Amino acid sequence: MNIINKITYSAIELLDKKIHRKKIFNILNKILNKPKNIIDIGAHMGSYTQMFLKLNQKANIILFEPNIYLYKKLIIRFRNSKNLKIINCGISDKQTKKKFYINKNSDYVSSFSKVNRKSKYLMIRNLLLGSVTNKVTEKIVNVKKLDAFVFLKNIKIDLIKIDVEGYEEKVIKGGSAILKNTKIVLIEFHKDDMYSDYNCNNIHNRLLNLGFVVFKVVKFPFMTWEDRFYLNKDYL
Repeated sequence: MNIINKITYSAIELLDKKIHRKKIFNILNKILNKPKNIIDIGAHMGSYTQMFLKLNQKANIILFEPNIYLYKKLIIRFRNSKNLKIINCGISDKQTKKKFYINKNSDYVSSFSKVNRKSKYLMIRNLLLGSVTNKVTEKIVNVKKLDAFVFLKNIKIDLIKIDVEGYEEKVIKGGSAILKNTKIVLIEFHKDDMYSDYNCNNIHNRLLNLGFVVFKVVKFPFMTWEDRFYLNKDYL
């Protein structure tokens, strides 16, 4: 990263911590009363898990993180939290092994999704934050359907957070049974063309078909992505 990349990256980190995440927390604090069961898909460094623990320190939280380097950091960060289960696995629509693209410039955009190299947004992003297409290593990792985790069946899930950089539709396809038994879905939406075969309308329609309604949209300041809250109509 050059000096411009570092300054831009630091500014986004600050906006995320001081503005965006605070808005997310305030909404969750209003609509969730002492959540008991939470799933964090794409746990990254655990910043959202830490937020969820503020809602209920005793909540049972399952974290899924396919990036082995981030997984190891999560193990260290939450080593004293006995109510957390951290799983080094990707969530998809089938059980197999898949290429995971680890970005050394920014682990925020490490993903199973292929980058659209013709994207104008990608060109601007590379200038400001460093290249998404350079310094990428491929690692073969295990992926499973959320519905394949037997211990999650017949459990009422208060919240599922999905942040998997363009791979959200696959997560939903492989987790319909668990999602139908979930009160709230917090999911990241991209309003750009950075990832190939990504369509936020498809994601939205899949959630509607599973019985969810849009409750709140929180746009990230000055950027092209947002977080959306979907509520299960069966819990309204």
